[in-house]
Amino acid sequence: MDLVYSIFRKQAWKTQFQNEQMEEDMCFKCLAKISANNIVAWVTTFDLDDHVNINWGSHVYIADLNVPWKYHKITSNNCTVTTLEWDMYGYSLLIGDKNGAVSIWTCSTDHNLTNWVQVGSKDFRGEPIIAGTFFHLGKKLMLVNEKADNINYFEKFNYVRFTPSLRTWGGTGLPGCLVVSATGMIAALLTNDSGEPMISATNSLAVARYRISVVDISYRQNGNFLIVTSDGRPRSPIHCYEVSIKLVNEKSCTIVSQWLPSFFLTFNETVDRVISHVKFLLREGSESLVIGSNSSNGCIIETWELVKKTNSINKVFKKVITEDHPTVCWIKKSSFTVGAQLTALATPKMSISYNQSSCSQYVVAAFSNHQVCCLSRELTQQCLFELSSYCEDNIGKIGLQHSSNIQFSDLDISYLGNVFVVCDNMGNLYLFQLLSVAELNGPLTVAYATLQLEYCLVTGLDWWDLAISLRPNMLEAVCNRFSENFQKQSQVLQQKEYTTYLSIRSFLYKMMPGAQGKRSDLMHLMTLHSICNAFKNVLRVSDIMVDRDPAENISNALKEPIVDIDKILPSLGGKDFTVEPSTLQSLHQLIQWVAQLALNVVSRIPEPRDNVGYNLLNDLYAINSIRELLLMIRIWGLLRPNCLPVFIKNIDNLDVLSVTFRLLSRFVQLGGDHDEMLFDECYTLQSQVNITPLSSVAAGIHEVASPALYYQHLPLKLVFGQEPDCLRYNTSSIDTITNGKQHSDYMKDYDVIRNVYIGKCPLTVKQCNRCEGKMQLVGNSRTAAIRVWENRWARNCRCGGRWRTVKVGGQ
Repeated sequence: MDLVYSIFRKQAWKTQFQNEQMEEDMCFKCLAKISANNIVAWVTTFDLDDHVNINWGSHVYIADLNVPWKYHKITSNNCTVTTLEWDMYGYSLLIGDKNGAVSIWTCSTDHNLTNWVQVGSKDFRGEPIIAGTFFHLGKKLMLVNEKADNINYFEKFNYVRFTPSLRTWGGTGLPGCLVVSATGMIAALLTNDSGEPMISATNSLAVARYRISVVDISYRQNGNFLIVTSDGRPRSPIHCYEVSIKLVNEKSCTIVSQWLPSFFLTFNETVDRVISHVKFLLREGSESLVIGSNSSNGCIIETWELVKKTNSINKVFKKVITEDHPTVCWIKKSSFTVGAQLTALATPKMSISYNQSSCSQYVVAAFSNHQVCCLSRELTQQCLFELSSYCEDNIGKIGLQHSSNIQFSDLDISYLGNVFVVCDNMGNLYLFQLLSVAELNGPLTVAYATLQLEYCLVTGLDWWDLAISLRPNMLEAVCNRFSENFQKQSQVLQQKEYTTYLSIRSFLYKMMPGAQGKRSDLMHLMTLHSICNAFKNVLRVSDIMVDRDPAENISNALKEPIVDIDKILPSLGGKDFTVEPSTLQSLHQLIQWVAQLALNVVSRIPEPRDNVGYNLLNDLYAINSIRELLLMIRIWGLLRPNCLPVFIKNIDNLDVLSVTFRLLSRFVQLGGDHDEMLFDECYTLQSQVNITPLSSVAAGIHEVASPALYYQHLPLKLVFGQEPDCLRYNTSSIDTITNGKQHSDYMKDYDVIRNVYIGKCPLTVKQCNRCEGKMQLVGNSRTAAIRVWENRWARNCRCGGRWRTVKVGGQ
């Protein structure tokens, strides 16, 4: 377990702690939650933009763990926020406060991290909300342990019968959330996109209301919720309930709570003890509990499990009842004792395996003595991190007189379980790696890392936490094995997940020192593949009686050993390639990009190639895709010359498209072998036409997941709002297509999605959190074809990062 970085406020708050307001705020419990997209949301009483400390309250912030210094405030609340939860996909956030107000926030229609809207709210006056969760939508894909070594994804991963929490007609799951108050009230809220008031239903968790201090919620496979509660007193039982929600009609629903077996904790000591934490070992389908209690002597962490027990029948009744009567009860499994107060406790969110007992399940706990401990399922200590000395070294940065003022208040584990975030009472964040318990309490292996990447590929989970947990000497082996396994899948699955596959593979190359050129080639391949699909989608068959698709006609025509593009056109005809002039004109920027990529590839043919890793020139599929697109552009140019790409030529009568197609065709026919005559023609073309450099990434990037991370002494000391110079790395020096200042000037004012220049001084743009690629905030979508292209990248960038809005010259 290693501390990767800690991030603090820009300026320390003034040491005026004597008033009652500050004393109350110092006891405030900050919250932190990680989404499926590795976006962290946290609550703090300190406004990160307030340097004079006058904006007291509960401020909810979000930030990408890759660039935590680029934060965004979602909302501020005068009342203490006590509940903070993400939905299963990481696009909606549930916020509940001490006064009973519940609100649901989500990204706007443009899926922008800096643009959040409130889609619904409900006020339960006088009901302090202490827990909440979103409805389960019924989709669950898990690994079959017995087939973990199988190459086929369809056999390795299977869907689990997981019923949605709230079902409508046909069994489809409805979105919504469930909240629990400190008085024992449970409420179900149904969200909608129509702007109408939220549908709600309330009930009592038990027959009579009672005080609840700690609570946790998990999902059952039958669609119900499993809730465990405690009033904090050790002599009171730990209550368990099963809650179900039913839809009555379109405007109402009902909520029902049923008792489950409860149990008492047993303590031999005479000192007063308070139950401070109750957690399910897993959020989905778990029947194991982790319970933490504090006293003046320290804390005790225990695990309890719900098991079936057979009770023997009295001999008097054996004549009537011949079979034993089985019951379920809670049994204590293990315990762990520490001589410090337990301040935060977290368990994994999910398991990727069917057999939950065999997968890596663990408990992470934070204590009042600034220790963070990772425990196994049996509560044996796996690793321990001491932050006492670290806090002492950072007194000046934090602005405190004593490090004892810092107390860890909450922590949360990522979905894959490779990293976790700790939040202290000052709103500072600490990111930890879990290297020693990533795979069955052992080191992270290439096989298990590849398995997690494949799980991300088929489920859509973010892979960032896994990537930064890999050692530098593992990156290439994991990337190669992941690529080999993907190439062995069926054509249907490859076509479906091809873009995500390229995103994951390019991300791994980005982490490798000296492999930015390979990453750039993969990004170009991703754009090329997407443009190829977009162009083929606008083609329509002129004769409905013909079975063959126009795209198939192009592929078959390129199999002939013909290098002259004009000699191929008669065999294709023009009727099947007729497209509306407005559509062709709107696709002009994509046509221009394809032509520039073809010229860049031709210019690289004479250069020596590295056969290790990915190289665009070694991929004949990519070269043939470029030839297909050039052939389509040639046909469209005959129909509408205005859609042809523009070249800066030194010779007026040079047909750049024809020459480029001929050179690429000869390169394919030679199979990429060395040919001096071909090399001479490529050099000649470079002197006859101006080749604009292409790149898919910015010149200088500041991010955690970068090669610069491996050259730093951990932990990193970061500050909110300040880009760390130590994490800046320059891709231009090792980019295979661009170089130096040309690279920087090219990417500074360029829209990487629409492939157009956005001008020197745009007012606002969208920028990716990972590759820092820019995109116009509002595009000129004149036709359906270009709207489809823009909507393809509306939610995420090509690299898989999330968009955020930035102003010119600011972050």
